[in-house]
Order: sequence, then structure tokens, then C-alpha cells
Amino acid sequence: MSHSATIKTVCCYCGVGCGIEVTRDARGHLSLEGDKSHPVNEGKLCSKGRALLHVVASKTDRLTHPLVRLDRSHAPRRASWDNALSHAAREFKRIQATYGNDAVAFYGSGQLLTEEYYVVNKLVKGVLQTNNFDTNSRMCMSSAVMGYKQTLGVDGPPAAYADIESCDTFLVTGANPAWCHPIIWRRVEARKAADRDVRIILIDPRATASVAAADLHLQLIPGTDVALHYGLARRLWETGAVDHAYIAAHVDGWAAFQEAFMPFTLEHTAEVCGLNPADIALAAEWLAGNRRFLSLWTMGLNQSAMGVDKNTTLIALSLITGKIGKPGCGPFSLTGQPNAMGGREVGGMATLASGHRDLGNAQHRAEIAAHWGVASVPDKPGLTAVELFKAIHDGRVKAVWILGTNPVESLPDANLVDEALKRAELVVVQDCYPTATTAMADIILPAATWLEKSGTMTNSERRISLLNAAIAPPGDALPDYEIICRFAAHLGAGAAFKYASAAEVYADHVALTAGRDLDMAGLSHARLAADGPQQWPIPTADHPGTQRLYTDGRFNTANQRAQLKAPPFANRSEALTPLRPLILTTGRLRDQWHTMTKTGRVAKLNAHADQPFCEIHPHDAQARGIRQDDVVVVASERGEVQVRAEVTTSIRVGVVFLPMHWGKQLAGDRGRANNVTSPRLDPVSKEPDLKFAAVQVARYAPAPRRIVIIGGGAAAFGFIEAHRAAGLADPITVFGDEPQPLYNRVLLPHYISGASPWSDLVKATAEELDERHVSFRPGVRITAIDRPAMQIVDDAGNRHPYEVLILATGSRAAKHYQGPMPKAGVHFLRKRTDAEAIRHLAGPGRRIIVVGGGILGLELADALHHLGTSVTVLQRSEQLMGRQLDRQSAKMLAEALVDRGIAVRFRGEIDELQGKEHVTGAKLKDGKILPCDAVVFATGTAPNAELARSALLDCSTGIVVDRHFRTTDPHIFAIGEVAEWNGKVAGTTAAAEAEARELVEFLRGNLHTPYRGPFNANILKVNGVPCASAGDTDDDQPGTQSVTYHDPFARTYQRAVVRDDRLIGIVMYGDTAGFAEYAKLIDNGTELDDRRATLLRGGNAVAPIEGKLVCSCNSVGEDTIARNAREQSAAGTCSLTSVCAATRAGTSCGSCRPEVNKLIAQTQTHSSANLPALAG
Repeated sequence: MSHSATIKTVCCYCGVGCGIEVTRDARGHLSLEGDKSHPVNEGKLCSKGRALLHVVASKTDRLTHPLVRLDRSHAPRRASWDNALSHAAREFKRIQATYGNDAVAFYGSGQLLTEEYYVVNKLVKGVLQTNNFDTNSRMCMSSAVMGYKQTLGVDGPPAAYADIESCDTFLVTGANPAWCHPIIWRRVEARKAADRDVRIILIDPRATASVAAADLHLQLIPGTDVALHYGLARRLWETGAVDHAYIAAHVDGWAAFQEAFMPFTLEHTAEVCGLNPADIALAAEWLAGNRRFLSLWTMGLNQSAMGVDKNTTLIALSLITGKIGKPGCGPFSLTGQPNAMGGREVGGMATLASGHRDLGNAQHRAEIAAHWGVASVPDKPGLTAVELFKAIHDGRVKAVWILGTNPVESLPDANLVDEALKRAELVVVQDCYPTATTAMADIILPAATWLEKSGTMTNSERRISLLNAAIAPPGDALPDYEIICRFAAHLGAGAAFKYASAAEVYADHVALTAGRDLDMAGLSHARLAADGPQQWPIPTADHPGTQRLYTDGRFNTANQRAQLKAPPFANRSEALTPLRPLILTTGRLRDQWHTMTKTGRVAKLNAHADQPFCEIHPHDAQARGIRQDDVVVVASERGEVQVRAEVTTSIRVGVVFLPMHWGKQLAGDRGRANNVTSPRLDPVSKEPDLKFAAVQVARYAPAPRRIVIIGGGAAAFGFIEAHRAAGLADPITVFGDEPQPLYNRVLLPHYISGASPWSDLVKATAEELDERHVSFRPGVRITAIDRPAMQIVDDAGNRHPYEVLILATGSRAAKHYQGPMPKAGVHFLRKRTDAEAIRHLAGPGRRIIVVGGGILGLELADALHHLGTSVTVLQRSEQLMGRQLDRQSAKMLAEALVDRGIAVRFRGEIDELQGKEHVTGAKLKDGKILPCDAVVFATGTAPNAELARSALLDCSTGIVVDRHFRTTDPHIFAIGEVAEWNGKVAGTTAAAEAEARELVEFLRGNLHTPYRGPFNANILKVNGVPCASAGDTDDDQPGTQSVTYHDPFARTYQRAVVRDDRLIGIVMYGDTAGFAEYAKLIDNGTELDDRRATLLRGGNAVAPIEGKLVCSCNSVGEDTIARNAREQSAAGTCSLTSVCAATRAGTSCGSCRPEVNKLIAQTQTHSSANLPALAG
């Protein structure tokens, strides 16, 4: 692709299977858009799909080389592919020879391509002779698989997306497609908008975003789905809606099924499920008669100890009404991962065989063995996902090879998984990025990611799409199939894995499907490239594909009849107890995916929800003394998490919810939902019960701690304010070495000029601190920290105990001049007494030299000039504000200062201060003598870290802290200018106050705030000279680009520095409009996307995100939406369509439209009662 070229590929997130086009221009720049020709999405993409290029561009921590460690006490070291794979092969051979074939296992992912699945399955079952190959698809689809197999004969949804456009009733259960399958949900919404008789029934214990479009929400008690299905079946039978003719012709098991549902009258069903009988009757009415209905479901049904029962009884509703194999009808499971179905096609699970064959069938195994050229395929089913890691924990499995998944964070009972991998003799992890699982690996193998490899995926409607590579993998990374083939060669089986390309692997796979229900013998990479995506079965090269299954009423069972199952209703989930009376359910959020390995790299996706939380109903919260945003502990018998409370009526009483995505990213494992989840399995599908765990929720309330703060500046005051605002009651004592109240040192130049009276600088008086129950000790200098005794010592020898010590000692003026000092007239501006002494020396006829051309020096020079003083600024370098400005803006600033009468001397360095009693002049190193009445040094600062150093705390330039501002002593913290985090120090009041807020969050128990380090936005406060900067303004680094606007006549200059589609630096001189928003973009690391083209154009071209982010695609906040809704409501024109059009929210992927609708409704609730009804 040396010239501009476009390739077609498929989104690598959910199972919808949206087509994508990626264009690489002649300069190598990539752009992405939805594939308008793809039948699934017709050009539409959700927020995650639209952001995929940002994931590809994130190469800062990509795995690029094999890594091996022979001793787990050491870090992995770089190795060659041959060394890494030969070591793995030796270990696999040793372990199998010692413990047997089943002592090794592979654990894969529904994100692998079909070709990759195929070679792994062939390797494990054909070469290694074990069926221990399972995948994370076990966690999401195995209950649906078994539900299809038990009722329809084989695994495969009978319906297609095209049925949406002819459906009359959508029965959506255990799913939130508005967030998790948004492009499909857009089609459902469009169908409803086109026909006012269309109905949507939503079954979920939570009022999710999908409820906004629903006509009926059945908010059932978790675990009662089978009862509800039986209740609906009985109501359909009572009202004559059962199609007995269809049953007689095509279905077995009616009598037993009828016997099973008969006890479930409306009243009994409603009592069991916690519903209204009339609502159940209405739902049944909408499924009856000539209304075509689709049932759509995902993990709410599947991830259950009764998952197969839930699936078979739901599928039964389609069978008993004869609404299957017909347009607009059928049971339709929505796959969670992009290629979970492709993996099942090749037999890529521990209980499956290739081409939808059965492991227990000797003839099927013989067919596979013959195709692979091996003597046999083992008949014993392998260990499924949860069973596998239990076997590793118990020592039955000694080696595991993990591909493209992160079980340390995604499996239930995660603490057991941690321990299992520690006990394993060998852990191999094959992935694109570092994860919590690679951190536990002995061998790490770097894999190519999406857009770096070619192959196929099969989506929820059995549609196979071809993915084409657009770029090369970085470093030594390889496509997954090639890694496995190389490993096979090291095992001595290379001859059977000599594939020249992924296309050859695919040809081998489809040949094995010939004559099967999913026959794909008519497919090849070439045909998919030429004809586009195809739906199986597609047995010949000229076959058009199959949109819908079972149109003739003949099913893939032994007698070609569907089989009704009649399981007894029984809740096999763990029982609630007085100690654990709440039901925990888990699930996805709108903009995240699995354990955030990919989406977590995209700032705009993280903005929608930046930390984990626990949803709890107000009734349950009040009973436990929990308020909104309190920190709570959610505990089961297996473990606990500690997260922020989200008090909401959107969840049932007695039920709580945790998002599944956070693991060990932010604070150990205290946000990892799977610490708490249940490992109970469905007895048939072996899928875990992730939607039901017995838990207790309690408010996190640490015992009061004696907090002592050393320092009286912005950081100390910011901590006090944030601490009291958080409702914490810890006693606080503040020691300040000045006999002054807490004040803002930044304003000292303005105090000198008279622009700000002293009262403007005071943050809090002693009386105000006393009102906050803060003991303030001004004028007391602390001289030592006695860490063993947990005491500090003051200059009078008094000792003061602490339980939490916060060092907010700030900084002092850096001294560059080392010569002799006159007794008077030389000052450093750090304190009030300094300011008053300098002001005393200023005025008409006075000459003052300000040493230092940084912000403090320039603001001081302006203040002195304002008093009529003759001012000269000495700058050692060739430009002012060298750390903040580029050369052009610094040049313009210098010209402005000179124009107003402030002299500026570059390369001006003092060699000698003249005068003994009082300074009379300064001799420069170039020999020039500058007469003066005073000299003020403003040459930068140095952190006041001496106390910490003497206490043997780890120090660099400042006091070294972690992301929670802990020093190397867990009882001592540091914030403000004295604290150093990842080599960075807070240099502004705002940055110091932000650190104080972060520390308060940690002390109140919130461990998950996504702190990114000190961010210093610099605004020069010189009257009439607008000048500001933020971030990294150096554009000489690789990959950076500059956008510059310069108008010499208007004395305006602006420059934005961009890297990886993020604004990393901004300089603005003469016109600083929009600076706050630019600074926020830099601080948050938000991707620019289409805003890249408008940077610095037309003044403030970056629209601010007002309030909490709602629309990730177009960066629209809730305040913007609410304001537009109010304005339109006042004009009588408010609708969802009009508000979306005005704000751009919901106009791209549309997954935020339910939230927009909710905001409109809230706005109208507080407005007049005569507002027009919402229209979509």
C-alpha cells in the first residue's frame, strides 16, 4: 500500500460484525469509516468501532518481541522466536511425558480469527492429543449453543438481521443492545419508528438504556427467567395462541412442556418473578396471533447456572407459536464477541469437534483425524474454562497457553485464578498488549492485532466477512496463526502446518465442513473478497448463501423435528442469606469492552465512565446509610471490591450491579468485579453464573485518623476544602512556618502593585479554619520527622503525633547567584514579608532589577512598573518563559514588555552585586554595570524536600510519590510543589489543588480515580498581554505536528502541537480565547478526530464539553443537551430528533440517544406542564 488504497475489514468488538473501510493515503496516514456496502451496518459504526484507529495508533506499550523468564523472581527478558518457542515446546513435551497428555491446555478467545482458531484446535486435539482447548466464548455463548442444540439440533441462530425489518414484536431479554449491540438496536428503533404498531418488550432487572425504546419493561427478579417463560407459554395456551398444527407437524415434546408450564398462572408467575400479572398478559398478547416476533438475548440468560434451561424455554415460545423459519420471526441470540461463532465452527471449545461434529461420535472423530492426517482424536471432553483454571489450581493441569484473552480479570472467582497461575509450571500468554495475565506469564508472545492480519470472522447471523491487513505488525509481532504453526514445527509437527497464508488455512477449514449443517465448502478468501460477506450454509461456489434456517420446518435432529424441553424451574444460583441478602449482577458499559485492553487506551471512551461503581437502589442504600458517591464495599464469600456508589432507581430493590470491565488497572484488584462473582456452572453448558452472586454492600467508613499537614499554601488549603466537602471527620492540624493565615502566593505580585488587597490573597483565616474544625498553628517551623514514633518535632522541641502526615511544604526560590550579598536591597519573592519589603523599595525614580524571565519574574516586573518603577528584567537564556513558550511567542512577549517600558536583557547574568550595606548595582558577566536600588531574584524554585530527606524518604528533585501521593512511608503523603510523580512536579495552584483532591479521594477509600499526573496550565497575568501555554510545546519530537496561526499586525500568535491525534501542547499569545478548553483536551488526552481540522481556525474552534460526557462520538456533554432542550421546550419545538440535530449528540452511532431522551424528559419535568410530547 505505498499509494493511497482502501481495504475492507470488520470491527473486532461485538458480534454484530460491522463492515469497516480503512484508507491509507500516500503519506501513510490512516482514516476509517463504516463500510456503506456492508449489509450489516451500511456505513454506521458505534463509538467503539469509530475509535479503532486510536487503538491501532497506541503503540507505547505494544508487545513487540518475545519475552521469556526462567525464574519468576526475575523480569521477563527479550528472546528470539526460535528460543521462546523451543523453550515452550520442550516444556510441553516434558510435562506431557511426566503427567500425561491432559496436563497441558490452551485457553483462547472469541476475538481470534477463524483461521487462528482452526490451527489451535488442530494442534491441541490432533498433535497434543488432548481436548483441553476452551475459550472465553464459554463465558458468553455456551448456554445459547446448548439451547440451540437441545431444541433445534445444532448450534446456529435461525434468523437474520433482515428479519428486524419485518418483525412486529421484539422480545428482548437479558440484553442491553442499546449499549452492547448499538448498530442492531438502531435498526430495531428504525423499525419501530416506521410502524407505530411495532412493540418492544424488555426483560431485565435493570432499567438499562434499552428501556427508553421499550413499550413494556418486565423488571423481573434475577434467576426467575424460566418461570416467566413458562408463564408466557401458559398465557399463550390459555388465549389460543399456540399453533398446534405446527407442533403436530414439526415439534416433539408438547405434552411434557405443557405439564411443566401449567402451574405458572399469571398470578403465580407474577409472584415468583416480582412482576405485575397484567404486564405478563400484555407481553403474551404481543407475541400472539399473526404478530411476527423475534426474541433477542445475550448474557442475562446465558451467564447463569440455569442458562440452558433459560434458553430452551425461551426458544420454546417461538416453536409453540410456529414463529420460526419465517420472515420477522425466530429465536436470535446476539453474540457477545466478534468471532465466537467462527470458533465454534472449527470446534474450538473443549466439548466441541470440528464442523459441528460431536466428540462422542466415533465416526465424526475418524473424519476429523483423516482430514488432519493423525491417527485419532481423543474422545474425552476437555476441561471447560472455569474447570480448567480450577484444575490448574489443583495441580491437575501443569501448563497453559493463553491466547488473546485476559482471564485474570475476566473469569469468576478471580482470586482463585491468580493463585492458579502462580501454581502452574508453565504459563504462556500470546497477546498484543500487556495485561494482568501477561504479568503472570513465563513466556510472552507478541501477536498482531486488528488491521495487522488477514482472516475471517462469523457474526451473530452466520455471516462470514473477510478482514484484510492494512499495516504491518510492529517489531517481531506475528499473526496468531503463524505463531501456532511455528510452535507446531518445534513440536515436530511442522509438515501438517505448512500454510503459506491465512487463505490456505481457511481452505483447509471449509473442506472439513462439507456436508455438514454449516457447509461452507463454497467459500474461500477469494470469493469473500469478490462477493462480500456470506451467510452459511453455502455448500457450493455458486450458492447464494442462506439467510434464514428451518424455512421448511425440518430441523437438524435425528427425526428432523424440533425438541421442546421441559426443565423444572429451580434456582441453582447461590442462596441469599442474612449475611449476604443482595443479588449481584454484572455487565457491560456503553463505551467499554471486556477488560479494557483496547478501549481503555482511548481517552474519549474512558470519559463516559472513568472508574468502577456499584448501582444500588435508594431503598437498599438508605437501609445501609449509603449516599450517592459514597465508597462502598461489595462482598461475597469469595472476595470483595471497593468502589463508588451509584444510587439509582434504575435497578430493582434487592439487586446491585457492578460493571465487568475494571480489573487491576487502577488500584490493585479492588475494582475487579470478578473478585466477587460466582463460579457456579450450568451443569450442561458449563457457563458460569456471572449474573447472580449473593453479596452484602456496606458503606466504607474508615476510623477517624489524626491528620497533620506541614505547609500553609494552596495544596494544604485544597486538601482541607476537599476533605471537608467529602464529609470526612478526621481531625486536622496544620503547621505553617509563616505567622500568616493560609494564602495564595501566586498573587503576591498583584499585592505588591495594589491590584489585590491582602484579603484577596487569604484562602482561610484562623477563624474560618476553626469553623471547619481545623487546628491551625501559624509561625511554627517543623524541624524533624520521627517516623518510628509517628511524630513531628517543631523548632521548640515539641513533639506532635500523627496518623497521617501530609507534606505540603511547597518550594523556595532557586538561587543561581553565588557571590557576596549586600546587607539590604536583595530579595526573593516567596512570602508576604518579601512582598512588603519589595513594595517599600518600589516607586517613581526607583530602579529595580528582576532576575528571571519566567512567569513570577514577569508578573513582578509588571507590578513594579505599575508603581512607576524603572524595571529591568535579566534573562540568562535567549527567550522569556523558556519552559512555557516557543521562540515566536516569547519574542512577541518581549516586544510587548519593551513597548510598555520594561527593559529586557537576554543572556544577562549577574557576576557581582555592588554595594555593601545596600545594593547599588549589578555587574553582569559581559562587563555591563546596571545601577539599581534593589534586586529581586525570581529564577525558578526548588522543592522544600529537606524534611523528607532527613527522614530517609525516597527523594529525587522532589519527594517521590505514587499515584495516591504516598511516599515510601505508607503513613506519609506529599502534595503540591514538593511532590514528584513519575518525574513531574505540580507547578501551579490548580495542579496542587488537583493533587489535594486526589489524596482526599484515596483517604476516603476511592482507589480508582484515574489520576494522570500533575498538569500545569500557565497563564501570564500581565495586564494587557494575553499569554498562556500548556503541555508540551516542543514539536521536534518524532510524530509531532504543529498547527500555527500568526497575525503580526494584530500581534496574535497561536500554536497547537499534535501527536497521535491528541493535542499535547498549546501556546497562545495576543488572543487566549478557548485556552481553557484546549488545556482540558491536553490534560484529558482526548482524541481530536474531526476537531483536528478546526484547531485554531476561527478563534475558539474547540467546542467545550459541558458537563458529564454523553456522546462519545461527537464529544457532547449533558449540560449542552439540557440547555438546548430547555430552549426548544420554551419554543414548543422540543423533540429527540431536534435536540440531537442541534447538539450533534446521537447523530453518529446513536448509542447515547436513550441518555439524550432521558435528559430531555428531566428538563421537561422541571418545565411547564404544557410541553409537546417527545417525538423520535
